[in-house]
Amino acid sequence: MTSIYFEDLAERYSSEIDDLRSDSEGKDVLKKRLQEKRQSFEYLMPMLEEAPEMVAPAFHGAFKLNDRKMLDKASRSTPGMPGFPRWKELAKTLVIAPWALPLIDACLNADEADGDAFLVTTVVLEWLLTEDLRRPQAASAVDDEDEDDSEDLSESGEGWMSEQGFDAIDR
Repeated sequence: MTSIYFEDLAERYSSEIDDLRSDSEGKDVLKKRLQEKRQSFEYLMPMLEEAPEMVAPAFHGAFKLNDRKMLDKASRSTPGMPGFPRWKELAKTLVIAPWALPLIDACLNADEADGDAFLVTTVVLEWLLTEDLRRPQAASAVDDEDEDDSEDLSESGEGWMSEQGFDAIDR
């Protein structure tokens, strides 16, 4: 199960990747759009903290992830909290595409943003996207409950209304 921080961000990140994937004619243009994001990265940097899911796609495909345990621990935390690794620590466990190195340097040298936390967040988002681990176990239990044959909402509402002294509606 992921933290609320990553649960929300991962959903928005996945949607952003999906939006980049195809054009209005349904053609796959993901590579082209990712390249455009990478080329305009300096203009996206002011959004590192406020909308990381909009900037993170520039790194899509940049990391080969090797430490599932560290990523799992990070995904259960939030930046600044215990369990959230520093970039330097996480980077040791990654294979990083050479084209991503200048973007990483730009993040780490950013004055107005916490590039370190952004980079860790980006790696976790990539991991969640590729592993599809966002769905918490509790949600699947709720889904199972929804499939049972309990009374529907209108019937339970009618029952509650009659308990309150109201007459039942004839249907």
